[in-house]
Amino acid sequence: MKILYLITKSEAGGAQSHVYELCKYFGKKNEVVLMSFPGGWLEDQSKDLNIKFVSNKYFSNSINPFKVFKAIKLVKNIVKEFNPDIVHCHSSGAGFIGRLTTRNKIPTIFTAHGWGFNIGVPFLQKQIAILAEKFVSKYSVKIITVSEFVRKLGIKNKIAKKEKFEIIYNGIKSKVIPTGHQYSLKSKKSKVNEKIKIVFVGRLAEPKDPIILVKAYEELSNELKEKSEIIIIGGGPKKIELEKFIVQNKVKNVNLLGSLSRDQVFDMVNESDVFVLVSKYEGLPMTILEAMSFGLPVVASDVGGVGEIIEDGINGFLLKNNSAEELKESLEKLIIDKRLREKMGAVSIEKVLSEFSIDKMLKKTEELYNKVICK
Repeated sequence: MKILYLITKSEAGGAQSHVYELCKYFGKKNEVVLMSFPGGWLEDQSKDLNIKFVSNKYFSNSINPFKVFKAIKLVKNIVKEFNPDIVHCHSSGAGFIGRLTTRNKIPTIFTAHGWGFNIGVPFLQKQIAILAEKFVSKYSVKIITVSEFVRKLGIKNKIAKKEKFEIIYNGIKSKVIPTGHQYSLKSKKSKVNEKIKIVFVGRLAEPKDPIILVKAYEELSNELKEKSEIIIIGGGPKKIELEKFIVQNKVKNVNLLGSLSRDQVFDMVNESDVFVLVSKYEGLPMTILEAMSFGLPVVASDVGGVGEIIEDGINGFLLKNNSAEELKESLEKLIIDKRLREKMGAVSIEKVLSEFSIDKMLKKTEELYNKVICK
């Protein structure tokens, strides 16, 4: 089987991690080519996997006709040269260009990691995204959605008929070793008399809203703040707002680490006790699944598919209103109660192993590939 993967950006992120796992798995027994914007994490990883990487410097989420025309030309060139059996597109920009190029003359699949018309997106941007998706959806044999929420939103906006959608949840590698009914983290460090670490990972830009975490932490009692610390990983325009708030309000124990490598992020999450993600909208965040795989309870906004992986009060807490007050209450419970953290963390691990494993995701994707090729 010859598979061509298209994704808009090569920088580290949830969709890129997903494509990396697909390339790694299918590249072992198939011919795989990856096209993306050059110069990012995914390009570097493709070299390690011995996967051919083709640069498309015109890939973007822009509707600039010049960029669209140039991007289509480069996709046409690689399709002609490689002659793939399947084209699998990821993310809005590459998804639009890829489908517009192939027009389903080659079986083309699109994975919606989220929509450009998600809840919370500005009205005009939303309408343009809906029109674009409707136009190119006819050039997909299947549309994979990473959550039930993403599928329902696509159907609600009449992007395609119900039968064209297929849910395949994001999957990740387990960070734990099953030992009977217990789980041991592979490299979890012993933390005696250390502060309880509350970690946030994400680009500090829309739709993420990390300022709510800092505001919630500021409202904690001095006693609880002495027992804990906030770690915020990620760069972006909201970092300035965070720094200003921290200085003006003299908030202690908040560490802004900026952008880190994936290995550094994993090390930091592994050493943490609670994971927080505050966001205005999401698809199915890989960062949450990764935190769960390390045995962390999660406090997250009840948006997108988050409620499909976090059970409120079971393996974390869902923020219904995205308010600092409700986040503060959740943090209080988790800082005070070590047994609650451990209990929720154990459920997180079980959910990853049973529902969101990388093996399950890859197997379902392979089954879909075989199905569309045999049609």
